[in-house]
Amino acid sequence: MATYHLRVKNDTQPSGKKISAKSHADYIFREDGKSHADYINREGAQNDRTDCVFKGSQLPKWAKGSAQKFFSAATRYESKGNRRYKEIELSLPNELTLEQNREIVDKFIADHLSNHYYAYAIHEKAGELSGERHPHVHIMFSERLIDDVEKKCERPAYRYFRRAARPLKGEQVASFERCREHGAPKAPKWHDKKYLCEMRADFARIQNEVLAKNGFSIRVDHRSLKAQQSEAEEHGNDFLAKVYKRMPESYIGIISAHEEDGLAKDVKRFRENVQGRQHSLFQDDVKKKTAAEEETKFLVREAEQAWFFLSNSPAYKSANMEDETLNGLNQGILSGLARIQKQKRKIVGFLGAREQARKEYLSATDYKFLQDYENKMRQCEDLERLSKELIPPTGKYLEDTQAFQTVMRGIEKKVCDLRSFLAQSNSQYWAIQGKLEEPYRRKNVELVMHRLLQSDIDVLRELKKTSTAVLKNIDALKAKIEVKEIPKTMFTAREVRNHLFEQYRSLKKQREAAIDTCNRLMLKRIFPSEAMSIAKNFFVLDGFKKLRTEQEEYEKALAKYERETSENRERELLFSHRKWNNRAEMFQAQYYLTKTKINLEETGRRLSEIKIRLENESTRLGNLCKTKEAQEKIALLTASILHKNLKIVLEYEEAKKRVGDLYEKLQEAKKRFNAFDEGYRSLKQNRVYRVIQPESNSTKTSALKENELVAIIADALLGEPYAVQLVARFGDNNLEMEKDWEMMSELDKDELINRKMVREL
Repeated sequence: MATYHLRVKNDTQPSGKKISAKSHADYIFREDGKSHADYINREGAQNDRTDCVFKGSQLPKWAKGSAQKFFSAATRYESKGNRRYKEIELSLPNELTLEQNREIVDKFIADHLSNHYYAYAIHEKAGELSGERHPHVHIMFSERLIDDVEKKCERPAYRYFRRAARPLKGEQVASFERCREHGAPKAPKWHDKKYLCEMRADFARIQNEVLAKNGFSIRVDHRSLKAQQSEAEEHGNDFLAKVYKRMPESYIGIISAHEEDGLAKDVKRFRENVQGRQHSLFQDDVKKKTAAEEETKFLVREAEQAWFFLSNSPAYKSANMEDETLNGLNQGILSGLARIQKQKRKIVGFLGAREQARKEYLSATDYKFLQDYENKMRQCEDLERLSKELIPPTGKYLEDTQAFQTVMRGIEKKVCDLRSFLAQSNSQYWAIQGKLEEPYRRKNVELVMHRLLQSDIDVLRELKKTSTAVLKNIDALKAKIEVKEIPKTMFTAREVRNHLFEQYRSLKKQREAAIDTCNRLMLKRIFPSEAMSIAKNFFVLDGFKKLRTEQEEYEKALAKYERETSENRERELLFSHRKWNNRAEMFQAQYYLTKTKINLEETGRRLSEIKIRLENESTRLGNLCKTKEAQEKIALLTASILHKNLKIVLEYEEAKKRVGDLYEKLQEAKKRFNAFDEGYRSLKQNRVYRVIQPESNSTKTSALKENELVAIIADALLGEPYAVQLVARFGDNNLEMEKDWEMMSELDKDELINRKMVREL
């Protein structure tokens, strides 16, 4: 909350002694070398004080624009006991310029003093206690109105300050002539406390309108701290409620502030404690809001990922979404996700709030410098990280290695330049940061940030609610479209063989798909030399691309020209060896040969000109790229292209590794199937097998996947000792009885091992 101060003062000291209107006007309007120190010390030691930055008035003609003359007349002609003047002292926002503060003063005067004679002075000086800029205005005015008589014909000074005319007996209003002979009436509103409260509220409104008009989000409030605390508690704003929960600051006069007596020191300590407490409360509030924001963002990501996996699942693609229930759930999810995207854009966040607050409380030059400095700092950090992340080429192509080295040199040069700029600008950067840490600025920056972050609370609450509803609908839709299959745990030898074959086919398809992915990524991968060519073309605004297009057209035209020239030579040779019986036919053929030769010569000259032009253009573009500035920019562009392509390079390496892993699994699956298929006929194909452990309810066995169970049974039937110990067979016909399942005996194990040895022999 910005500082609010409105004080109405009379012409009487607390002791009851009348203050000289002229002396007070001299002090306010800094006339005759009078300064604030003169007023305090009653001496003229500081006559060069220039804290009065603007004066304005509405005075009668006889005052000749002099407030001193007007208020001297008030002192002289006002009746004894009457107030000679009243003064309104207003504090103005130090965020605003003089012109903007004048707008506040003009609006206030237009609303409350337009029918009074007044004079005002805007003072701008450093606060006695805070040392910060403290613009304020003193308005001296007469309680007497500018009535209709005064508007038509101004009264002289001795008459204006007389007692106002009263209606005679039988009159409702005093006559114009009698009013003219008497003084102007006094406005009764200055004795009405209700009007003073309305004036305080109106001054707050005017300030807030002008602040909003000039792009400031800070606001003033004329109410008491207790009233503001109650409102904050009502709206659930714990931070502001705690900020306002304090004792109001004691008023300190200018003399006490100047002399720094005990009261001034107490007020100074009180302000420091209030500012420190607010800063501590703000930091705690930011931590809570940041934690709530991260929690909500995590929930949003969870909802978006859950939808991604569900929408790409085979069960969702094969589901009948025309069904009323499924369609309702699906539409609920889609509309919820749309609301999430819309709400996410409304979040300001800590960084956005900080930027807006800094922009309000820094000059345009300082804010631009701060942004430029921080951008260069981030750019330096990004380039340093980029130099560590870029993968050097491992191929045998020398041009790729040279291009990569050029890029790294360009990055190092740019990082060096950025560090030099940051070192030179470091003092200016911290000076601006020091401005933001000034008590008044820091307080208001924190309040602006709090207001913006507080507006995020409703958005985060709605996001959390929407994300929870989306997750609930996803779970409901998943439960309806996914049929949970009971895992198969018992297999015959025939089923084991079929499973092994399907595993082999599945791995083969996966490997083929992985090879296709690897080839696709390999085509998208950009090598350093290619990246540098792209960067050069980008630097010269597609000049190389246009040149390549023209060169291709030139090469096509040249090939056509050479073909037509060769064909024309053959026709000339045939013409010279042919015996012509008809001279007219010979001349006609000779004419066409000559015409074709002339056209070819013209085409040859034109192609030669195009060749020279293309060579000159190539040289020009090459020279553009050879300058020092161009090489730095091209190196950075190349680094950026390689960094963007880094994801594809890593995906390619991962895909290549997957191809290798799938190849090993495929060979293992092929070997296992061939070995099982070789001895398949010697097995009892309808005998049922299952993987068990001594405890039938083992969680380890039940957690195994179907493919893993089949592999263990296959290994057991192939005589692998580790697998034989885990596989049991069913002896009788009652499949429901667990006791009918028996572990293979030692004789069975020996038989299987012997079969394996025979097959190997």
